[in-house]
Amino acid sequence: MAVLSASFGILVPVTIIALPFALFGWRLLTHWRSRTRTAVTAATASALDIGIVLVVLEILALTMMPVGDSGSSSIHLMPGSDILTEFTDNGSLWQIAGNLLLLAPLGVLVPLRVPSLRSIRRITLVAFTVSVMLELIQYLLHAGRVTSTDDVLLNTLGVAASATLTCGWTRRPVLVKIPAQRELAEVVSRRSVRAGRV
Repeated sequence: MAVLSASFGILVPVTIIALPFALFGWRLLTHWRSRTRTAVTAATASALDIGIVLVVLEILALTMMPVGDSGSSSIHLMPGSDILTEFTDNGSLWQIAGNLLLLAPLGVLVPLRVPSLRSIRRITLVAFTVSVMLELIQYLLHAGRVTSTDDVLLNTLGVAASATLTCGWTRRPVLVKIPAQRELAEVVSRRSVRAGRV
């Protein structure tokens, strides 16, 4: 539990501080967009945008905050070495779960907001790029964190898994039959005839 608190404890204060601003931003953005869109469309697009920003803030808080008193960074380039270490007595499976879940919310939210990323291959490539950038920045900041290829692999795998949900929803065609104008006229005339009889 101590490892969990040390690794993810920053999420609680960041969420508490950011949530009121996120709600205010959502209301403001929804109001501004509702001038040119329907209320539901404006609210949905605004919620997705604010959700993405909130998730990005939490990711940055989790990955960029200094750890311990060390002013240096270490790098592990051997794939699988860190994952195997977490399965030993001194390891913690929370690290694996955390890396799988770190970027996973973006795998759900981003394809819903950006139609061009409604492909598992594309969103996975974007996730891989973002994860590599995060690891490089961690290394350059010398914040006592470990830059690892396993983190990149787990982050990317988490996004690919979560993106299957979104990409599955958005690929299904919405079957709405739009009646022809003549059919509409017939329906309207039938209803008016019925109303006249009553």
